Amino acid sequence: MLPALFSAKYGVRKHMLFAVVAGLVIVFAFLVLPFPIAKKSSKLTLASTAWNETLGFGKILYISMPYRTDRQDAMDLLASTSNLKVTRINGVDGESISAKAVPDNANLQPSVLGCWRAHADAWRYVIDNDIETALILEDDIDWDENIHQIFHDLSLQMQDNKLRLVMPTDHERKTAPYGLDWDILFMGQCLDHPHPDYRDLVQVYDDPSVPSRESIQQEFLHYMESLGVTGDDVGKKRLVSPAYGPACTMGYAITRQGAQRLLLNLSYLGLRGPVDNDIAWTLQDGKIRGYSLTPPVFAAWRVGGQKDSDIDGKYDPNKPISENGNRGGESKNLKSSARVAMLQHLALDNWGDYKRQRLEASNNADDD
Repeated sequence: MLPALFSAKYGVRKHMLFAVVAGLVIVFAFLVLPFPIAKKSSKLTLASTAWNETLGFGKILYISMPYRTDRQDAMDLLASTSNLKVTRINGVDGESISAKAVPDNANLQPSVLGCWRAHADAWRYVIDNDIETALILEDDIDWDENIHQIFHDLSLQMQDNKLRLVMPTDHERKTAPYGLDWDILFMGQCLDHPHPDYRDLVQVYDDPSVPSRESIQQEFLHYMESLGVTGDDVGKKRLVSPAYGPACTMGYAITRQGAQRLLLNLSYLGLRGPVDNDIAWTLQDGKIRGYSLTPPVFAAWRVGGQKDSDIDGKYDPNKPISENGNRGGESKNLKSSARVAMLQHLALDNWGDYKRQRLEASNNADDD
């Protein structure tokens, strides 16, 4: 009896042990293993906001002089065919700025001062409307027709940003597709220079929308090569690096805190030069934090002639207004121009369609 009883008790204990172990395995599987999967899913969900009408930003703003209705037509048309919604910020005539309103030490031509004021008004708009992030564009730009996919991929990179100095907050993980650890994100610069002491700080990733080497300007080829992107990687890789020496303000994003710091350093405390130069100097001083995206995803659209610039502001009857027109316009550093794609998307041959329909109907009748 005793051996039998012992065997029975042992069997009961053995089954209980197996049940406990199995239970722990199940708990581990449900509570631990899903974490990476859930984390990846949440990142993809957040990145999917890049497919909305503001590319995942709170607003897309663009700056345009009130009299440049031609550019406003173009921006609204371009945005609508790209499933985007843009809000206009009026450009400013520098002559209209009171001497009392000019920042300290700002010895600038009126047109250059007006350019600064328009960007400063965009920063104020972000603050006044409590917008967490905004994309700011100028009105003479182009972008890639795959703009939503580009920003979706960028979001995944920024959510896994190896260049951050601090860990993302829970709020960022839930609501900020590009993070909030930066003040300014340059994506439409016309040239750039990395910090000479921090060339190792770079995040490189695959992007099928990167243009070929032949379509990338030399300035950006040099920039990429200085950060280690060379050979066959050129034309396949895009990179994120700390912003240090960007020029031009064709396209950039700011956070609300970035808007505050820009107004502080480029208005309240004075202005040292053209707005893009002073932004670069402020980055170099370390008073604002930013990243540069290379190759840039916004580029100038050029038609030739006086239409290409509003810096001078005045019409010169001795110079051509437009040399090539929009049909002959071009942009650089893009793989697939949204402006070119727009022409194809909206192209119509109405009477040719009628003709083809009649021809098809006639052929079908002959077959019968």
